[in-house]
Amino acid sequence: GGMGGRHAGLLGVEPARPRRALLSDTWLRVLVVGLGCAWLCTSLWLAWSLRRDPAGAASLRRSHEMTELSNEVLILRRQLASMVSDADEAAASGAGGTEPPPPPTDALGHADPAADTASRHPEFRLAMIVPWLGAELPRWFDLFVASCAGSAYLVDWLIFHEDAPIDVAAAPANVRYILLGPHGMGAHFGVQLARLTGEPNQTHTLVRLLQHAFATWPYAIVEYKPTYGDVFRDYLDGYTHWSYTDLDLVAGDLTAFVSRAELVELDILTFTFGDAVTHGRLYLRGQFAMHRLSAATSRLWLACEFLSASGGSGGGAGGGGGSGGLLHELRIKHARATRAQQRGEAFRPHFNSAEGCYSRVVATSPTLRVKYANRMIADFTSAPQVYVLLSGGGRRAAVRMCAGSEGDGTAGGLVGSPMRPTASSSAPASQRAACDPFAPPPPPPRASLLGNQRPVGALIPLVTHTNCSEWVEPRYRVCADVSGAWASELGADGAANGWNFFYLAGRWYRQRFTASHPAGLIEGALFHFQVWKRAYKRQGPQLAPIPPPGESAAFVLTKEGYRPLALRPAGGSSTGAGTGAYEYDEALASIDARLKAIERDGDHQPG
Repeated sequence: GGMGGRHAGLLGVEPARPRRALLSDTWLRVLVVGLGCAWLCTSLWLAWSLRRDPAGAASLRRSHEMTELSNEVLILRRQLASMVSDADEAAASGAGGTEPPPPPTDALGHADPAADTASRHPEFRLAMIVPWLGAELPRWFDLFVASCAGSAYLVDWLIFHEDAPIDVAAAPANVRYILLGPHGMGAHFGVQLARLTGEPNQTHTLVRLLQHAFATWPYAIVEYKPTYGDVFRDYLDGYTHWSYTDLDLVAGDLTAFVSRAELVELDILTFTFGDAVTHGRLYLRGQFAMHRLSAATSRLWLACEFLSASGGSGGGAGGGGGSGGLLHELRIKHARATRAQQRGEAFRPHFNSAEGCYSRVVATSPTLRVKYANRMIADFTSAPQVYVLLSGGGRRAAVRMCAGSEGDGTAGGLVGSPMRPTASSSAPASQRAACDPFAPPPPPPRASLLGNQRPVGALIPLVTHTNCSEWVEPRYRVCADVSGAWASELGADGAANGWNFFYLAGRWYRQRFTASHPAGLIEGALFHFQVWKRAYKRQGPQLAPIPPPGESAAFVLTKEGYRPLALRPAGGSSTGAGTGAYEYDEALASIDARLKAIERDGDHQPG
């Protein structure tokens, strides 16, 4: 027997195993099979239960989403809270010897030249979002809409409304109207903000309070500008960028003022009208703040207390250490409005502006790349007359004013200096470049999108402080130190204020630029008439009618209204687009004479 046991392996026969080993293997198999059956039965039971109880399944999913959102918001607030002091110290100490990151460059590879003949840009699309509340549209709405057509190569306008009298047939192809129905704006914002703040159980309350706020104070919609990219996310498929904007403006050709490098490399691009240099104001403008549609810019607004979840501290730059939140803010406004109504008193609550908290949040997020570009005209500092050329009939759109116009000592520098040297406004008229509002606009847009500005020199570290923008709460202010001689120095082209500002990797910089304009003119991407619109509201039907889409037209805007200018080719020719400068006609002469008479007689309408 011993011999058989020792040589069984050599003969190819498995030796006999002890009885204890066999029992151990059997129990192991039974255990594995049992655990597998238990897991399978549990899974089948859970699936059966959820199938019978869809509400329970939805509740489970909502609970999971709320947990993830709450964790995400908590992490974001903690990060922003730790960033604020570090960002302030870095800005105060300058670059600290660290090599600044490069700004957006025009050296990026160009798109396919064949795309230059397309009607839309092959890579990028910008959505300008405008929620409108009210049954009546602004009196200048037709002019605004007509001006939107000039940027159709790159830009669409998305106008959300409840019941405004919209003439859809008269809109250019790049203006989209989205009807939300009666009280639909409050319903849409309520549902989306409840989801985004991780409070779906408060949906009904938020909808009710927002519907009341929007119906009582339509202007309240401005508080939510930073949320537009997330609240209207379902409408942004096919877009690479979005921006909030306003209706009290006219647009030129935005395609000529945004470069491909900025679209590729920046997270946020905002347009200023020169006050960043003259007053040091570094905030996101409500008329144009282009965001890349990405995770980096999504839900930044949650760091603002008045937009955050209930009980949140609104951490970081936006927080005040309180325990309020969006719901708390709305309840307070509603309660105060109710008390005022009971007493027969008027009540207008304080509204938070995107120029405050949200601008501060962006300016204290070191992972962002932000540019404050000097490319807009505003009636605060513009020339007495601003000319608007509507696209159509082969002509390009433009918004422009005469460089160094009488009564405007700074206009030439507020939206960028010409590339060619020009005489200052104090020079004799004989030495100034002729101002022809109908000079040919820039060439047609190309897929390469070179923009109208060129950087001059390197990035220079910039020191910031908080003593500017008095209408903004001090804790939210971000101001450039413009006390140095550089702020008033003329550039190589002889114009002032030719500076752009950058926030890159948590540090601030300034950089010189030159911009291309027709001789004697200053052009802007937009013209914002915040002051002049007060007179426009009173004029109503006296404002000039607007031609149908596709028909070229020109207007002159003043503080009293806007009037048409007849398009007449110089030399009498009416063929060809951009074949030469166009002449003034008697309409312009009449307006000039009226303006001079008003200034002479002191007949100034109150602001």
